[in-house]
Amino acid sequence: MRPVHLVPAGVVLAALGVIASIAQFTGPAAPGPGHAAMVPRQVAVTSAARACPPVQGGGSGQVAFIAGSARSAGSAGSAAVSPSGSGQAELTALPLAGDQLRALNPISQTEPGTPALLTTPAAQNAGNTQSGGNTQSAGKKAATPLQGWSVTASGTMAQAMEAEEATSAGLGSVRCGEPGSDIWFAGPGQQGGAAQIQLDLMNIDALPASVDVSVITDAGLVQAGADTGITVPPHQTVTESLSSLAAGASVVSIEVRTSIGRVAADVSESPAHGGTATWLPSTATPSTRLVIPGVPPSGSPAGLYIVVPGSANARVGVLAITAQGQHQPFGTQPVDLPADSASYVPLTPLGGTAALELTANVPIAAAVLVPGSGLGAVTAATAPISEQAVVAGNTTGSGLGVTLALSAPAGPARVRLTELAATPGATSSQVVTVRAGHTLTVPATLPKGAKHGSEFAVVITPLPGSGPVYAARVETQGQSTVVSIMPAISALTTLTLPPVRDSYDAISP
Repeated sequence: MRPVHLVPAGVVLAALGVIASIAQFTGPAAPGPGHAAMVPRQVAVTSAARACPPVQGGGSGQVAFIAGSARSAGSAGSAAVSPSGSGQAELTALPLAGDQLRALNPISQTEPGTPALLTTPAAQNAGNTQSGGNTQSAGKKAATPLQGWSVTASGTMAQAMEAEEATSAGLGSVRCGEPGSDIWFAGPGQQGGAAQIQLDLMNIDALPASVDVSVITDAGLVQAGADTGITVPPHQTVTESLSSLAAGASVVSIEVRTSIGRVAADVSESPAHGGTATWLPSTATPSTRLVIPGVPPSGSPAGLYIVVPGSANARVGVLAITAQGQHQPFGTQPVDLPADSASYVPLTPLGGTAALELTANVPIAAAVLVPGSGLGAVTAATAPISEQAVVAGNTTGSGLGVTLALSAPAGPARVRLTELAATPGATSSQVVTVRAGHTLTVPATLPKGAKHGSEFAVVITPLPGSGPVYAARVETQGQSTVVSIMPAISALTTLTLPPVRDSYDAISP
């Protein structure tokens, strides 16, 4: 065996000092003739992954899905992406940890740039349920087998991929989220009507993930106890009830943080006497500036949830961005909130559909609950659209209406809106302008040639030179009942790689 030679720390430090001194006097070397210019490089997205939560109550479900450069398929003057060499996209079951379930074949989608409504079959027991695996999930299993679904795509099919868990009619109710290491949610607690609060954790990777769950309510930081160090096995799902942690609380904020690996996470809340559960969309990680798009008018006042996760009190300014312009719903005085707290602030009518811009002296997280069916619909802070955003599951008919809420808090925005249906050639497109500091609402309709009442996707593409634009899809029943709100998230076709120069990383003998 070759002996291992250890280098004393002093020798390493001395060598680093010599290299640093040389670098200081010589500066970076000029690139030789064979070196490429040191500029950022654009590369195509060739791999994408999402995870969909288990269907509430078990049973089969629906996933509204589109992949393969929806922007190219829907842009004016562009041909649809050729299926040749387009890669692969598929849905794969993520069974509940500890359950013995029959293996299900992946569900494949091979036609790029075309929306589809894919049926996910119900989980079926393969034998007696065992209590092995994750101890947290073992004592909290539902009687009906549950499983999440991973959504993966490669090659061209990975570009602009989007998936949403949908109703049987094709209406997306919760976006299938990207795996991450720090995910935030905010919404009502038990005193706010959420009798049951369930957290779903999905691991799409080949290595286990370790998850810590932090809960903040209007009473302060809650000691999570058993909800720390949760192990989510590879390619499996863990469900946790957080109802007891939110008992007596009007507001609940949930942070899902991994110390090992990554997970996708979803939170659903159910009222006391049954009825439709409400999904909480993940909100942007705490920041001193947030924008919450898609706050429509409703029969009852909406509520703003603000989370202050740090040790310093917050002073929050709130600006409403409406069709008439900007105004301060709470006047010129900031909203003062204590540290380590989650607060509910009722909103007076904002003057139509609006976005809320929040600024604070310390990082905060935020979401808005709009009364509607069940507990209502929740929209949350999100980032401006980069390249494009895709809302995969939309439907009209039977009194349902789809509206896109576009907000431009800074400069004016020019946006292309494209509707795509599964019917070949069923596509419509228009360009709209959003004035700076305003919100514009645009009805989204089923493209001509598509079957009446069928599902369709909407692509939101900011045009070159456009100012930052935030968007959300609002689905209503009749004139005023809000059914769902889907904040628009960027669906990328390319990534920007920063320039790389020659550098030293380590010294070894």
